[in-house]
Amino acid sequence: MTCARSSRPRPRNPDRNRTRNRLGTAITVAALSLSLGACGARLSADQKAAAVAYGQGAHDGGAQSANGSQTSNSSSGTTGGTTGGNAANGTTGGTTGGSTGGSVTGGTTGGTTGGSSGGKTSGGTTGGKTSGGTTGGTTGGSTGGTTGGSSGGTTGGSGNPGSDTCTGTASGATAPGVTATSISLGNASDLSGPIGGLFSSAAQAVQAYVAYFNATHANGICGRKLTVHSYDSQTSDSGDNQQTLTACQADFALIGSVSAFDSGGAASATQCGIPDLRAVSTTRARQTCPVCFGTDSQQLPLVPQIQPDFWNKQFPGTGTKAAFLYVDTGTTAQQAKSWEAAYAKDGFSWVLNQPIGISESNYTPYVIKMQQAGVQYVQFLGAFQEAATLAQAMQQQGFVPKVFVLDPTGYDPNYVQQAGSAADKTFVFSNAAMFEEAGSNPETQLYLSWLKRVAPGAAPTYFGMFAWSSAELFTRLANQIGPNLTRQAMIDALKKVTNYTGNGMFAPQDVGGKTTSPCALFMQLNGTAWKRVAPGSGWSCGKLIDSGVR
Repeated sequence: MTCARSSRPRPRNPDRNRTRNRLGTAITVAALSLSLGACGARLSADQKAAAVAYGQGAHDGGAQSANGSQTSNSSSGTTGGTTGGNAANGTTGGTTGGSTGGSVTGGTTGGTTGGSSGGKTSGGTTGGKTSGGTTGGTTGGSTGGTTGGSSGGTTGGSGNPGSDTCTGTASGATAPGVTATSISLGNASDLSGPIGGLFSSAAQAVQAYVAYFNATHANGICGRKLTVHSYDSQTSDSGDNQQTLTACQADFALIGSVSAFDSGGAASATQCGIPDLRAVSTTRARQTCPVCFGTDSQQLPLVPQIQPDFWNKQFPGTGTKAAFLYVDTGTTAQQAKSWEAAYAKDGFSWVLNQPIGISESNYTPYVIKMQQAGVQYVQFLGAFQEAATLAQAMQQQGFVPKVFVLDPTGYDPNYVQQAGSAADKTFVFSNAAMFEEAGSNPETQLYLSWLKRVAPGAAPTYFGMFAWSSAELFTRLANQIGPNLTRQAMIDALKKVTNYTGNGMFAPQDVGGKTTSPCALFMQLNGTAWKRVAPGSGWSCGKLIDSGVR
């Protein structure tokens, strides 16, 4: 069951639309950089952080019933037919995997050997959700009963804590939002504001996971089905606080939320003790909140060393003639300084640090500055709209640096469409799987399939992936806790999660320790298609650099 709750929308002044759009675009730049570990200074409660969700595409039809059950135009969805997404409908996961080896594949290998205790992991990195996973096929197949089964089911094996099944039966209410038959979850994300639907993909992803879980887990969590309320945090501190307070009373936990001004509800979440497992925390206040966690874990001001190392190795010498351009908001400027300081510790020399006004539309003067300075490496921090403007200005001036790099805000078909041929050869780094590689990533397939059913036409995004996985991690820990589900028990369980991969959907995350992931992959746009550059698969990981910027 899904419910939408928000405050009455405030009237807008049409004369301010242009300014609001520019401000809204600028607001998008900060949190995604935080989520990748390229972090800025400590953020006070009134400092702004946000992000752009990326990914777009039309999808086939489907519908969601009021009770969260699904219908689809395909017989069992993208993953249901081939990998057993609907438990009983899959070719491999259906009979065996659905009942014993996890909710997707794993029927033949992870299922029969990993068994019920292996659950979704069945001994591998992706475990029961693949046909045994990378190690589940070889180890989980032959030894999954012991390593994938008992270890995966109890401790999570390789990055997958908790359990896919619950022992015992619920008998009554144990906490706010919990009854004998249901667990109510909340998602408070920015659905309205300067950019409409800024983080709607996070809400959609949680709705999709709840629908998937209820459809494929007949017993729910010890007999309790999941419901979810979608709250609109309205891209404001007050909106985030208001919806946090609402969830404190109505829901057991907040799951998969993303809000640009999430500092607003940090104190309220702490005071009421609600477990807040976010897709990502965008402000220092939410990151340090004792009941708040993120599947995209992070800690300011740590920056993965693998990023500058990659550019130094692939393009020797370019870092000695580097330029950093960014949309000039308070948080963005801090993040740019943090990035620059961290990269400088790894051999970079910044010959140009260029803030760009949020209302600026002519980027040519900045391109000329770079040409005159002999810049070879260009890094930009801003929304995809500004990135496209910069790329076009560079093309018009005939300026072709050896490296032009964006964070995942640029991993967006709208960037490619808006920039046209000027976008060619753009680099992007990310710590999450590429949608182009979904064919080899069962968890990504599962997310895409159920997103189609719940929200036909919705865009799969970076934030959607982490929101989906927040719900996945919650169910595993709730199953592990058992019938006596309490908020404190969930918070205690979250603190112990140190190596979570979302079943292979992203690089390992220290959810409990709230430490930045030191990993990344690198991709490049070739024509109109994104291609992986490095590593050949997965992510490259290294040390973390403390930029010293606070």
